[in-house]
Amino acid sequence: MKLTFIGACQTVTGSQYLIEHDGKKVLLECGLYQGHRAEAERINRTFAFKPKDIGAVILSHAHLDHSGNLPRLAKNGFTGPVFCTAATLDVARYLLLDSANIQETDIEHLNKKLALTNQPPKSPLYTVADAEAVLKQFAGHSYGLPFEPVKGLKVTFFDAGHILGSAVVLIETATQRLLFSGDLGRYNMPIIKDPVVVRGPHYIMIESTYGNRVHPGAAGVTAELQKIIKTAIDERGRVLVPAFAVERTQVLIKILKELFDSGFLRDVPVYVDSPLATNVTEVFRKHPECFDAETLKIFETSDPFNFPTLRYVRDKEESKSLNDRTGTMIVIAGSGMCEGGRILHHLIHSLDRENTQVVLTGFQAPGTLGHKLQQGEKKVPIYDDFYDVRARVSFIDALSAHADGNDLFNYVKACQDNNLKKVFLVHGDLEEAVPLQERLVKLGVKVEIPESMTQVEI
Repeated sequence: MKLTFIGACQTVTGSQYLIEHDGKKVLLECGLYQGHRAEAERINRTFAFKPKDIGAVILSHAHLDHSGNLPRLAKNGFTGPVFCTAATLDVARYLLLDSANIQETDIEHLNKKLALTNQPPKSPLYTVADAEAVLKQFAGHSYGLPFEPVKGLKVTFFDAGHILGSAVVLIETATQRLLFSGDLGRYNMPIIKDPVVVRGPHYIMIESTYGNRVHPGAAGVTAELQKIIKTAIDERGRVLVPAFAVERTQVLIKILKELFDSGFLRDVPVYVDSPLATNVTEVFRKHPECFDAETLKIFETSDPFNFPTLRYVRDKEESKSLNDRTGTMIVIAGSGMCEGGRILHHLIHSLDRENTQVVLTGFQAPGTLGHKLQQGEKKVPIYDDFYDVRARVSFIDALSAHADGNDLFNYVKACQDNNLKKVFLVHGDLEEAVPLQERLVKLGVKVEIPESMTQVEI
């Protein structure tokens, strides 16, 4: 089996790996590279292989840095199946269609600017029609049941505990066992199950996003959030929560439901102002097989993603009307890094108010509006204007869905036996991957951090 590392090598975006065995080619992940426009354009519009030669795609989960370039792959000649879990199929349907809509909208705005300087128009990376087409090629599989994507390769999905439907992928030939972590989750997190340990692989490809960090425990998040909301209630202000549509929004809803059930939130309206998050929450309700025991117990008697003061907002006009209302409210909206979506309109109307609380609940990439708020900037750009920041900004970093350095080390240790020959660290910047490498070699295993286009025979 030959393995070519293409994307998410010494970086955290654009996951893509090519597996060749017995004359057949299988693509493991087909993610979007997300970065500076020119570099992203170059990487996302070209493939290091002929798409028509790919017999199948194996997808670990639905996040766009793992799935987001599938429409273009099919547009350029890939006609085979895309294998994933059933829950990933349902989540990917919404994420890919939303991504395609953004591609079309962004290129429309760009072409208007290009026309002003008589420059030729550009085409979107892919369209909604392209996304709809590749979704017809998806095939959902259950955890723990082996299947053959192509003859001679056996694949089994195990729960990765990262987001709904995420999978650790075991790929086997007659002589070799390769374990791919996808994005590995954390233990004892709300809603979904813990990552499953798979013993006895010959090779492990594991992410290293937070290979040099230790996350705080999630146990104190409810109390921290309650304290922020209590301040907003006392000041008759509002709480704005930028949140990712998949997993983060649902976790926040579950926490707020617990606060409501305790009697704390009985008079505070909560709005999930995101059609995408609303759709994804419906997918969660369809897949209780992914829930941990605590959430499953709630699901048996009630809806874990609903309570009387919660409202899901789809309509644009209702979304706008929230800014005209007075009194305390909580608004959860995308995007998680404040780079687009309905959260921007809420920030425009409320950032200059001292009784506004902005709660950041995830990683804020440098250069994003969320990062500027996290760094305490007092004037920030939104669209074509600058806005004063008088709101109080809090950062809750205990809800990360990625394993930290200790989790990653312990996962490899738990999988390890005398068969393990090498570990490959992917999906991590060097400052995160190198310290993890230094820890893992103490287990007596060889550890490599491959560059893009590295090829190995395993």
